[in-house]
Amino acid sequence: MNFPLEHKTVRPGNFVGYNYYHSKRSEQAELINQTRKPLNRTRKLSIVLVGLILIFTAIALKANNTAEKYISIPVSKTTPAVSGTAVATNSCSSNKLSQEILVSLSQRHLWACNYQKILFSSPVVTGDSQYADTVTPAGTYQIYAKETGITLTGSDQISSWNDYVNYWMPFLDNSYGAYGLHDATWRANNEFGNIDPSSSNASHGCVELPLATAKWLYNWVNVGTTVQINS
Repeated sequence: MNFPLEHKTVRPGNFVGYNYYHSKRSEQAELINQTRKPLNRTRKLSIVLVGLILIFTAIALKANNTAEKYISIPVSKTTPAVSGTAVATNSCSSNKLSQEILVSLSQRHLWACNYQKILFSSPVVTGDSQYADTVTPAGTYQIYAKETGITLTGSDQISSWNDYVNYWMPFLDNSYGAYGLHDATWRANNEFGNIDPSSSNASHGCVELPLATAKWLYNWVNVGTTVQINS
């Protein structure tokens, strides 16, 4: 049994450990302690070594598992960063003109191209595909005029119209009448891009635009700008 004697004053009769530390038993215990000290040091060193071995083994296993994880992942530049996410396509990628307007009838969408760069993109409403005089005809055309604040009038198999438009950019004039790009402020914003071309709610053949789109295009296009309408 050891007593904490450090930093303490031991006086005879006042401390039960005094007689012990001044007897032969104390000397014998000291011999035993001296014998045990080398053994204790050896045991401590063994424990430290075993601990170090375990730590280094754990680090090596973790490093190996990490390396295998990265090795197992195939590296490919064509692999999409997020699976299940649609990869956007550039509709202007094949354009060779400084100014071209692309219209997709099936996608109900318009793009303004500067060579291969998309400058503007917008949903649209195109003509009723059920009749020859109401369908928006596919083909390549040029804008031949620019006008603001006019009233468009006419009639076809569906109905007649008398509509005021802020921006008018015609690109085709045939036996059925004039076809152009113009705003359609009588439509709700959510109608653009969402009206089936085979629906009677489609246009009379023109490409109808949201007001902001019509304004942007009017300020960007020139007379002679190409309009490409695809099915």
